[in-house]
Amino acid sequence: MDSKLLCFISASFTSLFWTSLPSVYIVLLLLIFACLVFRKNQHLGCFLLGIIWMASVGHWQYSLQLSSEQTSRPVQITGDVSSLVITDKNIRFNLNITQIDDEHLFYAKTFRLSWREPTWQVQQGQQVRLLVKVKPAHGFANESGFNYQQWLFSEGINATGYVKSDVDNKLIDNRKTIRQKLLNKMLALNLPHDSWLAALTFGYRGMLQPADWHLVQKTGVAHLIAISGLHLALVASLSYFFIAWIGGGLISRFYFLHQINLHNIAMLLTVFSTLAYSALAGFGLPTLRAWLMLLLFTVSFLCNKHFGAKSLILLGLSCFVLFFPLSIFGLSFWLSFSAVIIICFVFWRWPVKQGNFSLVAILSGMVKVQLCLTVLMLPLVAWQFSYVSIVSPFVNLIAVPIVTMALVPVCLLGVIFLAVKPNWALEFFSVADLMVGYGLTFLEFALKLNGAYFNLPSFPAAVWLFIFLFVFCCCLPSLWFNKKLLCLLLLPLASYFFTQKNNTWQISVLDVGQGLAVLISKNNRVIIYDVGASYPSGFNMADSVLLPILQARGLLKVDLVFISHGDNDHAGSLPQLLKGVQVAEVLTNQDHCQQNLDISWQGLRIKALWPDDALKYNDNNASCVIKISDQYHSILLPGDIDKTIEKRLLELYPKQLQSDILVAAHHGSNTSSSREFIQTVSADYVIFSQGFMNRWRFPRQKVLDRFLQINNKQGTQPQLFTTSDSGQVTFIMQYDSPVPIIVKTFRQDTYPYWYANSIHRQ
Repeated sequence: MDSKLLCFISASFTSLFWTSLPSVYIVLLLLIFACLVFRKNQHLGCFLLGIIWMASVGHWQYSLQLSSEQTSRPVQITGDVSSLVITDKNIRFNLNITQIDDEHLFYAKTFRLSWREPTWQVQQGQQVRLLVKVKPAHGFANESGFNYQQWLFSEGINATGYVKSDVDNKLIDNRKTIRQKLLNKMLALNLPHDSWLAALTFGYRGMLQPADWHLVQKTGVAHLIAISGLHLALVASLSYFFIAWIGGGLISRFYFLHQINLHNIAMLLTVFSTLAYSALAGFGLPTLRAWLMLLLFTVSFLCNKHFGAKSLILLGLSCFVLFFPLSIFGLSFWLSFSAVIIICFVFWRWPVKQGNFSLVAILSGMVKVQLCLTVLMLPLVAWQFSYVSIVSPFVNLIAVPIVTMALVPVCLLGVIFLAVKPNWALEFFSVADLMVGYGLTFLEFALKLNGAYFNLPSFPAAVWLFIFLFVFCCCLPSLWFNKKLLCLLLLPLASYFFTQKNNTWQISVLDVGQGLAVLISKNNRVIIYDVGASYPSGFNMADSVLLPILQARGLLKVDLVFISHGDNDHAGSLPQLLKGVQVAEVLTNQDHCQQNLDISWQGLRIKALWPDDALKYNDNNASCVIKISDQYHSILLPGDIDKTIEKRLLELYPKQLQSDILVAAHHGSNTSSSREFIQTVSADYVIFSQGFMNRWRFPRQKVLDRFLQINNKQGTQPQLFTTSDSGQVTFIMQYDSPVPIIVKTFRQDTYPYWYANSIHRQ
């Protein structure tokens, strides 16, 4: 049984690496073949069924994508609010759609919407009718940073958009979920740390600020604010003993109840009580994983089927693949199940002796679990987040028992009394708030310790896989093999760490939506041209894109930052960048980044061609235009200048404008990129940095046509790239060498998987 489940799971996981989905006809052929071979070779049949299942899920997701007609104009939708909402301005929420215009949907779609100024207080459970402008699920595509599009896909969200002001926007049904009502009552208590209490009690983390996330991530306790197996195990234990206590009292009092199997009833009722708690937590993935494992354990016990830990894990994974197939594309799935597998491994490797439940034994077990979780999870965490927390195991040794044994029970008691005794609830939540305050003080102290965490450069997944195998084998019993031979596992890494650095420099035009950010790097040093936007919500391109890439590349210092002009989409994230990384010098169009600036940086020539005086022109036309070049290769960065400044540049530099790479002016606006300018630059590669389905419709079709109508110096059409379609575009050049430029796009070359590029392959 286990081997068949393993075949099914393994086949399902291969979908993570498919560059495209098998066609419907191939899926049907595989299904027929699986039916024919299943009786003779069940393992092969299970493997084929895994492929068939995930391919079917993929095609189903394709069928749920919006039509071009639905995304080209505002549409009226009807649906139910499915996520918690607590604010009355600039809200973001999920909506389960049952109707689009006059079309009733056979299968509900999920939209993630924003609403700047809601007409009413939006709450979970309400049924609403709204006029919205939507687009397919999409996110920035860069070498590092949060993959928003993949997260949307793993959550089953089919589109994003915003609500438009309209007289027909209507609240159809004002019903609220119990979860929303209880959260509102708790927030009404106005406790100092209610954002943390909301996360711990209801699984709602929308009130946490970036600084809060930094604190829990760098100290390694982020899992404690995600309601997971630890919390569910506590609720299950309390429920079981409470039910057994009540049931035991009733059985001892009434003779006719003596035949009842109290143990089985208590376990069955515990399943339902933990299900209610999971609903209170919003059915998050870690909660569902833990509840599913509890359900499987209970069913096996009641049916006298004694499964081992391995069988339960395989059954749990199979159920998740069947019922929540999209979850395997999210990081939460891998973190959650990896932690469970590691804990099971610890108890297998160092089993607790029967009857040995002394304080020393318990503390020893906790230390082993925390150390193994930290060490064995390190490759996965470091691969995804490019940092390692040194204080994590020690902080968790203190935080885990306190949170699970004290803080969470107090919060649960507070929730129980919210509905019946609000005054009592205030007392419980006040105690919880006090505990949170002391806990945050402790975490801040731990974070301030020298070497509390350190950043790591980004290594390929294969490097971390070898490191994991090495550490895992070190934890195995010595009788299995000679551990001195484990060093052989590290030999393949030598070729990576000791590879001689080649003499290249590269330019990366980052995907920052409607804006611009360009990295120029050479010999582990970097300069930046523009930094992207920052928004009133606090979201900015420095924290979400630039800093993660710099961290992943191991770059702790930026030599120069050029700001072309003061528009938000080019300069908005500068304050956040300066806070996050050391910058030697900032050059703006108001001071040094002006005409006649000519500097050498590691042999590369950086020359400012414009402006002569920024105060003479509007903000766009005062853009700092620079050209970066070596003897054979060059890039032209014109900012947001229009055709009038392009004409001036043609007069001033009739022979110096020619470049191999051109970042199109003003994101592809028709006010820029004149025919004469295009012909003079004669670029081989042109990049348009613009937002996906932006409201200005950049790049304009007229601009694209002009570039394609004019051949470059090679007599061929230039290659055109848009960051919304290609993601980050990187050009790699040999310094002072005529070797051709190597071009890599994130979506097509670095991360060409079907689930990440589905909207671009229709």
